[in-house]
Amino acid sequence: MGALAIPIDSVARISAAQHVSPAQARDAAVRDALFAAEARDRGLEHDAEVQRDISAVLARRLLHRLKEEAENAGPVTDDELRVATERHWLDLDRPEGYRAVHAVVKLPEGAGEATRDKARALADAIRTAVQSSREVARSSEPPRPSGARHSPTDPAADAFISAAKGVPAEGLEVVAQALPPVTAAGRVLAPEPQQFDVEFSRAAAALNARGDVSAPVASSFGVHIIMLLERIPAQVVPVEERRGLVRDEVMTDRARAAQARLLEVLRREPRVVGGVDALLELVRIEP
Repeated sequence: MGALAIPIDSVARISAAQHVSPAQARDAAVRDALFAAEARDRGLEHDAEVQRDISAVLARRLLHRLKEEAENAGPVTDDELRVATERHWLDLDRPEGYRAVHAVVKLPEGAGEATRDKARALADAIRTAVQSSREVARSSEPPRPSGARHSPTDPAADAFISAAKGVPAEGLEVVAQALPPVTAAGRVLAPEPQQFDVEFSRAAAALNARGDVSAPVASSFGVHIIMLLERIPAQVVPVEERRGLVRDEVMTDRARAAQARLLEVLRREPRVVGGVDALLELVRIEP
């Protein structure tokens, strides 16, 4: 075995990184160098399993460095906070919501004025019929989630739907149903993106208390009668508290973006294009 040269600056880096004394760092460097020399003598660097292990270690070190650089880039910026808030808007920046039941007299596309008048008259008749459900609403509380697979039904919604369906449709199509909570802007309070007609949503938001019933409301779907079942308070986390809550996620996003940029650069290099993807796919950046 030939002589092993261990530079002083390598010992210093080991000492600083591992928080050990220079003597301990020197001993660790000597031990590692001896193991490496023995491995080379045995030809282990050509072993496929050893090569994979080495690649995994290198990849982990690279990703650790990317996360360190993300941390060193500074606190969460306003733009990063905006993106993270939008991703978790239900928990961090949720506007007031309105849960309602409605009956809509549907209008076919291109319906003439006579058909529209007939739809408005039917909506007025439905509004009269559902007045009885207002008392049910005002004498009962909105059901609370039970943790069961299906949410409990609301007696006020059931009474409204039953009354609405009891009005003769006169050849028109009427749909009566309870709806998920929605914001005044039409965004459904649910993780999956869903948007309601804004005219409908504004009319629901204009109702003040459980059991309030709207006048006929025209939308792109037809003419609605809406009864408010529940106003759901807004949930807005203060900005600085929000910044702390999303910090780890933002740091991970930064590291992933840096990894993507690195991959893009390396893929342009013919000498490394075959191995860089496999190397970085050995480990993944996790929050």
